[in-house]
Amino acid sequence: MTARFLLLFVFIFGGVLHTSAQLFIPVSDDPFGVPFAFNRDSVLANKIRFVNIALQYKPDQQLIEDKGLREYYQFDTLGNLTLYWRSRVRATRTEEKVIPAVYRRGRRIRPERVEYRNYYVYDTVFVQYTYDSLSRLNIRRLCDGDYYSTWYYTWNKDNTLAVRIHVRETNLGRNHTNFILGVQTVISEEQFRYEKYLPRQLTQIALNDDGKPFRQTISDFDETGRVLEERLAFIVGGHYNTYRYEYDSLGRLSSRLFTMTGLNSGEELLKYTRDSLGRLDHVRLYREAVLHDEYTYLYQNSSSLPYAFINRRHQQAGIDIVKLYYNEAVEEKRSRN
Repeated sequence: MTARFLLLFVFIFGGVLHTSAQLFIPVSDDPFGVPFAFNRDSVLANKIRFVNIALQYKPDQQLIEDKGLREYYQFDTLGNLTLYWRSRVRATRTEEKVIPAVYRRGRRIRPERVEYRNYYVYDTVFVQYTYDSLSRLNIRRLCDGDYYSTWYYTWNKDNTLAVRIHVRETNLGRNHTNFILGVQTVISEEQFRYEKYLPRQLTQIALNDDGKPFRQTISDFDETGRVLEERLAFIVGGHYNTYRYEYDSLGRLSSRLFTMTGLNSGEELLKYTRDSLGRLDHVRLYREAVLHDEYTYLYQNSSSLPYAFINRRHQQAGIDIVKLYYNEAVEEKRSRN
């Protein structure tokens, strides 16, 4: 899925941190670009075993572009995400087929001809997840080619993150589902410590391989535990990010303002609206006060699960079409004429 959709899902579901009815929850710093995170209670309540997603794009005044791109999510019996994969176009090929001449009563009524058929060649990226006895993520492993990129997690008793280790690995097993560790190289190791100076404020300090602080995140909360502001600062470089949240009278996120300072300074604003059933209806993304993306969610009757959403790209004259299939297989489309 493109960076556009990753940005969408990183922000869109931030307003449902405290409701189990919402299927999607915020993506938090996913190293592999997986755009969806799921509420375990909602997965179990809706008896979801897997979700298939089909992606299309329609430029204005042109036909829909369907490259057969797919994404897939699979869950265990506790509602935890255990497998994710996405397809991507690796190359475009042309196949030549000779159609023989047609004869009738000894006379040729149609000459021999050649037909050409274009089709896509795909790659697939896999991500596997394992959890500890408390359903906390402890391994996240991506398979993309001959090497595996893996993150290992260790948690404190209060469920805050203690250690995160990033490694590159090789697999001695026959395939990605039968992983047997071969060579392992450590790329980075982060440790985290926490400080609480005020009742509604938490400071996370990230330490590098040498045990030195390199990033600090300060979070402010209201009396119900909702985050009001997050301030992230890199100790070297003078780079700062700020997130500010606003909620409606029912405690649902109504807007999120992201401000970045430093070399790439800028501002992004997301505004959310919901329908009469409380379901996410529209999300509008503004950059520097200019509307860029407008997402509309589609539901069947009173269902809480969207079956599709579309995104109007206001600055690029096109529409993204995303279809979601719950516990349903999606027909693979491996070629296009």
